[in-house]
Amino acid sequence: MAGLTVLQMVHENVAAATYFGLERMDKEKPVHIMFYNMGGQDTEVCIAKYSAVTNEKKKSVEMVEILSETWDRTLGGGEFDDVLVNIMADEFNNMKERKGKEDVRKNIRAVKRLYKEASKVKDTLSANKNMIIKVPELLDYVTLKFTLERTLFE
Repeated sequence: MAGLTVLQMVHENVAAATYFGLERMDKEKPVHIMFYNMGGQDTEVCIAKYSAVTNEKKKSVEMVEILSETWDRTLGGGEFDDVLVNIMADEFNNMKERKGKEDVRKNIRAVKRLYKEASKVKDTLSANKNMIIKVPELLDYVTLKFTLERTLFE
């Protein structure tokens, strides 16, 4: 079967691992690096090993070995948004101005605003231990304002 070309689909992380490490590798000892990609709807992970091997001509050759790859099609940024929206909705519903009133989750406009805020919260909490969340006049002219600790979100 000379001349046969085999094409194989690879995840983005495998492609990144193949390209990434060759110029960064340590010639003395193997290096292991984990690559992950968390998109809006899924998460992909790849573990690569970079090492130098000696070929039959006694020449050192760089080698990339993909040790493992996996993915979870049900875990992505959208799930984190859902968690944040629920935290914010619970905080809003528990405010003294809102006691006994309808759940904010039943108002589509308010929920859309909470999802928009959730995106900002993820960015901020990735670099900070806490943040003040403020959504002016979220519902019934009541402003949501509270401090969210990264530990609660995690």
